[in-house]
Amino acid sequence: MVRSKLNFVFLVVALTVGVYLARNGAFARPAPNFSLPEVYGGRVDLDSYRGRPVLLVFWTTSCPICQRELPMLSQLAPAFRSKGVTLLPINLDGESQAADYLSSNNLNLTSLFDSNNKVARAYSVGGVPKFVLIDKDGKIRRSSSGWASESVLRDWVDSVSGS
Repeated sequence: MVRSKLNFVFLVVALTVGVYLARNGAFARPAPNFSLPEVYGGRVDLDSYRGRPVLLVFWTTSCPICQRELPMLSQLAPAFRSKGVTLLPINLDGESQAADYLSSNNLNLTSLFDSNNKVARAYSVGGVPKFVLIDKDGKIRRSSSGWASESVLRDWVDSVSGS
């Protein structure tokens, strides 16, 4: 009886320490570097953001969840920027499809495109949308697929911005 209680206490302590370390980036892995073209011209290298947090959002024009989240992200981008966090949407369709979609939906987002899905594979994108939060040291702090609420994204940004 005493031994089972002791084992239970040990398990609870181990889980608590594990959760604490995971939340504080102790298990964070380096974000794979990439260089991708922007939808409206230019090129972005992830390494150029070293020292600043980045939120990657992998998306497609045919994804119903993406269609609901992109307007929210367009509205949140200035607030994220004011906290020092860069939002980098990455479209997996192609340049013309992404440009047409952003323009026709009046979305004020500078999106990159990964038409060969090389970067998506490096980030283990199995479905869209996929959010990947990279801290100022270039380590992946959080990752999630599917719907993300505004409050969750704000909490993520606050966790790496020091706010």
